[in-house]
Parts: sequence; C-alpha cells; structure tokens
Amino acid sequence: MATIVQSIYYNQAPNTLQREIAVMLHQVWPDACPIPGATIPEAHDKELNARSFYSYIDGKLVSYAGVVHKNIKHEGQTFNIAGLSCVATVPGYQGQGLGLRTVTVATQWIEKQRDIDFGIFTCKPSLASFYNRAGAWLVVPDVVLIGSREEDALSSESLDVVVLMRLFSEKAKAHEPILRQTTINLDFPDGQFL
Repeated sequence: MATIVQSIYYNQAPNTLQREIAVMLHQVWPDACPIPGATIPEAHDKELNARSFYSYIDGKLVSYAGVVHKNIKHEGQTFNIAGLSCVATVPGYQGQGLGLRTVTVATQWIEKQRDIDFGIFTCKPSLASFYNRAGAWLVVPDVVLIGSREEDALSSESLDVVVLMRLFSEKAKAHEPILRQTTINLDFPDGQFL
C-alpha cells in the first residue's frame, strides 16, 4: 500500500500538524528535539519558510522531511539555496521505504522551483547513499558548510557529517567553480545548521 506524501508550508500548517511533527521529531531524536508541552517547539525557523512533506499510516504521522530555503552570498554572488531538514521516520516504520518516498517527493518539489539555484545540506556519512537513491544528491567532499562566521559556529567538519549538493539553475551551473573546493557560509543564527 503506497502512502501519499502530503505537503504544506510549515508556517501555514495548523497547530495540530505542527504538534504532530514536534512529537514525531522527539520520538526520533529525543535528546535534540524537546517534547511539546503547552508551547509547540518550532521544527523550522519561520524566516526559512520551510515546505513540509509528510505521510500518515493509520492516522499517525510516520514520515517527515522539511525543505528550507534562503538567500546566501558567496564569492560576490547571491544564491537562493534549499536544503533538506528534519528528515525522519518514526521507529517501527523505518525500512519500509517511507523516508525514501518522502525525500523523493521533497527533492522533486525543489527541482520544480524556478528560483532555487542549488540545494545543499549535510547528513551522516552512512546516510549518503540513501539521499543519492532518493534524490540524486551527491557528496561533495571538497565543500565545507559553516553555519556562520562566528568562532563557535557549527560546521560540517566539526559535526563529522558529509555535505550533499545539487546544482539546479543555469546560474549555479555557470558558477560551479566557485561552489567547489570552498567553504560555504549559510549565515544562520547561532546554533542553526543544515
């Protein structure tokens, strides 16, 4: 039985869905994601205008992926970037292809956005093949991703993760030389990362 992957902008999602997302993320990462109380912890910063992709089985939210996007400046150029965030499948439902399907649909959505120059995010090295199968995301070992220029900012090197990238726009493809063998600053608030 194929599950349907639904989609909505996170900022427009009803509180019930935002709460379900927060509960699910807590189930997957209990140490990193707080359990929602009276206040629902935000899965995504409002300014990143995340698009949420999710699926249910028997009325239970079981798979999720967010796509965040923002403008960055790199080597004198401005790029509109997108990245996968909070990709998760509830334990007990893993290994059934739900995450693969959710990430595939999220990646297809990114591909259709005319204003996104390139996609970039990080993952554990062991998950790189999953993202490649789901959306042709390739590891770019010559790129370091940093959250900001702050001294204690998160980075792909300090977190021991790999950087995945896809170039979408003609502008990004034309500027590929400056997007490789480089450090890309996401210019996020302290503590945020992709």
